[in-house]
Amino acid sequence: MHDQIESILMIRRGAIGDIIFTLPAYYLLRANFPNSKISFLVKENYAQVLKGFPGLDEVWVTQNKSENVLKLWKAGNDILDKVKNSKFQLAIDFSGNSGNAVLLWLSGIKHRWGSIKSSNTLRERLYTNTAVRLSSLASSVSDLPDLHRIDQNLLLLKKGGLTCFPVKNEYIIPPENQEKANTLFSNWGLSLQKPVVFIQPFTGDGIAGKAWPLERYAILAEYWRTQGLQVIFGGGPEDREKLNAVAEQFPVAAGQTDFVTTVGLTTLSSIVIGGDTGLMHAALAAGKRTVMLVGPTDHRRIGPYRHLEWAIRPQQGKFVADISIEQVISATKTALDEVSIR
Repeated sequence: MHDQIESILMIRRGAIGDIIFTLPAYYLLRANFPNSKISFLVKENYAQVLKGFPGLDEVWVTQNKSENVLKLWKAGNDILDKVKNSKFQLAIDFSGNSGNAVLLWLSGIKHRWGSIKSSNTLRERLYTNTAVRLSSLASSVSDLPDLHRIDQNLLLLKKGGLTCFPVKNEYIIPPENQEKANTLFSNWGLSLQKPVVFIQPFTGDGIAGKAWPLERYAILAEYWRTQGLQVIFGGGPEDREKLNAVAEQFPVAAGQTDFVTTVGLTTLSSIVIGGDTGLMHAALAAGKRTVMLVGPTDHRRIGPYRHLEWAIRPQQGKFVADISIEQVISATKTALDEVSIR
C-alpha cells in the first residue's frame, strides 16, 4: 500500500482542540509516507491553526456555517469536484460525520478511513477502515477503553496498517509568529527573568459546565501578582469586551493577536492555566506545563495528553464551576515547583 500512496487528504474541519488532537496522527502519516503530499481540509476560521503543523503541503478551507442553503450546496459541490480532481489515494476523516463520509465515497478515493461514533451504521459502510470514536463525556460508552482522543486518532491509522512509531506531539510556532509574541511580551513590560502565569479564561460553548467563572480567574491572577508573579490573560478576539475590566490590571492578548501568536505567548510563560480548550492543548504540544480544569468531560479522553496528573477535577460535583480557587492555587504551586526544578 505504501508505494501506491502519493497524495493524502486529512479532514477535521474544527474546532481548534480537535484539530490539535490530529497533530500526532499527522506526524505518523509523515513517518509512513515521507514522500507523499499531505493536504488538510478545515473550516476557514480554523485554518491558521495548521500553521503549527510543520511541512504540511496544502490547506483546503471550507466555508463556516451559513444559513444560505444554496451557498452551502454550491460550496459542497465545489469541494467534491476539487477532491475528485486531486486524485487522492488515501483520505482520513477524523470527525466521521455523514457529510464527510458521503463526500469521500462519492469522490472514489480507494482508501477511505473514518472515525465513527458507533459501529453497524450506514456511515461505517462508506469507509474502508473505521475506528469507533469515544465521546468526551465521562458517562458515555463506558464499556470501551478510556483512550485519549489523540490515541483514538492514532488507533484509526494503526487499524489501517500503518507502522507504529513513537508518538510525536509537537506544535511548531513559525518564526514570524514567535517574533510577534516576543514583541507583545516586551511591550507589556514583562521580563523572562520572573515567573509568568498565562491564563486562558474561556472555553468553547459545545458542552455545558466546562467554564470556570471569569471572576475566579481574576482572583487567581491577583493572588499570584501579590506573590510576585507576572500574569497574562489570553482569549480570542470575541472575548476582548468581556476582559475590559481585567485589561485595566493585567496584559490581555484577546483582540491584540491571532491564535498562533498567542501560543507563542504561552511559550514565554512559566505555566498555562485554563479549561479544556484548544489553546491549552496547543500550549502543551508546544512544550508548556499546563494546569487544566476539566469537567464534566472525561480528563482521560480530552485532558492534558500523557499528563493526566495535570488535570484538576471537581472534588464535589461534576462541573468546572465546582472546582474551588484553593484547588487551583494548590495545583499552580505544584506546577511552579516542577518548572523551577527543571
